[in-house]
Amino acid sequence: MSDIEELRAFQKKDFNDLGVNSERLLELVQTMKNKRFMDLGVRYGASSTILSFDADKNNNQVCGCDLYFPPEDIEHDGCDKLLGRSYKKYQSDSVTLGKNWDEDPFDIIFVDTLHTREIVLAELYFWSKHINEGGYFVFHDTHLDVGEDYEIAEEKWRTPDQAVIDFFNIPSELCKGTSHQAITASEYEDDDIELKHYTKDQGMTFVKIKTLDAIERFKSGVDWDYVFKMRNWLMKYDGATAQFFPDSTVELVINP
Repeated sequence: MSDIEELRAFQKKDFNDLGVNSERLLELVQTMKNKRFMDLGVRYGASSTILSFDADKNNNQVCGCDLYFPPEDIEHDGCDKLLGRSYKKYQSDSVTLGKNWDEDPFDIIFVDTLHTREIVLAELYFWSKHINEGGYFVFHDTHLDVGEDYEIAEEKWRTPDQAVIDFFNIPSELCKGTSHQAITASEYEDDDIELKHYTKDQGMTFVKIKTLDAIERFKSGVDWDYVFKMRNWLMKYDGATAQFFPDSTVELVINP
């Protein structure tokens, strides 16, 4: 079985919820050499194995961030083999790692963590400092049940698509809904970004950063005090119930 056949067989496992978007992410990865990729929210390794395809041959460096890496997740069904020699694991929450990141920036940052607007915005606040010009943010779960909120602790939370809309200033005519908007356009481009949005299999949105000068403009339209208040609440709630946060890798309270 060839390397690409092994990868595609792995992507067909029941735990992979990327669906047809696996191929779209792979197409992007295959265009790159001598690049750096970060996977925020590794879980079972579906996205990390795609980012790692031919990484050693193409001199790509791949990193993965998750709160924990239990062997039954990251080392199952040949996942560890597909990750390649260059793969680096960072055990942390994504926002803490982004805040403290002091290594080289990335050409793809894949975002698939907690499916709330506030967490994704908090990630963008820090990780937008660590993207190369011409690099991509790729967001999974940007087309959940359209117009529906995500429930945590009996509270309703807006979903990642709303974070993409709010951060990148997607024009309202390309969205639908009021308090909870959803992206309806399949493509959009302006002087700052190029966006491609796919709705199948919970959705995936690719945002190419055309100029780093746009980052501060993106940040200007968001209430960051509220975003981080909600992010901190979510982390404390999850930490109280799951109890797996290593003290040295998770900051429960972060302010903009």
